[in-house]
Amino acid sequence: MVVFMPPFLPLPVKHAQKLRLSSNPQNHIIPNPLWRPVLASECITKWLTPYGISKLNLLVLNFPIDIIIYCCTCLINSVQPSTLSNYLAGLLHFNKFCNDYNVPKSKHMPVSEHILSLFIAACGAGLVSKGTMKSWLEGVCMWHEVNDTPWHGSRILKRVISGTAKFTPLDSIQPKYDSVSIEHL
Repeated sequence: MVVFMPPFLPLPVKHAQKLRLSSNPQNHIIPNPLWRPVLASECITKWLTPYGISKLNLLVLNFPIDIIIYCCTCLINSVQPSTLSNYLAGLLHFNKFCNDYNVPKSKHMPVSEHILSLFIAACGAGLVSKGTMKSWLEGVCMWHEVNDTPWHGSRILKRVISGTAKFTPLDSIQPKYDSVSIEHL
């Protein structure tokens, strides 16, 4: 019998980074043993929920932990680093929202469409663009995907995003500029 050995996946080269906390106390989330203080780039893979832990425990019964980690690494590597940083902002905002409104940890994952809609209405209305709201939700969605969790964002959430976007001040939206052409260069 041949044992499957997953190929070595080189991780992106990282410079030594140290953990920084915001100087604004309003940006801090409540300490939690499931959400250890880690670099923002590691939140999606290292922040856990009771649901995520139970799913991992089921996977470990049938698969070596190495393969599970490789799969998560491949999933994260599918997103450009700059896009991933936007996703992480959404995950941080979502968890801060849940802390502020005492949403139980068991409701963070899988999160209901109603809680997602409340999150967008509370944190997006008049404050950020529709694109930013969608990026935040992509981050929370990716967190669910890494933890093999169903995603419940659907029609109601799309309508809330559209309605919330109408509160965005017009002066906060930058006009699109013409493309740079060869003649310009």
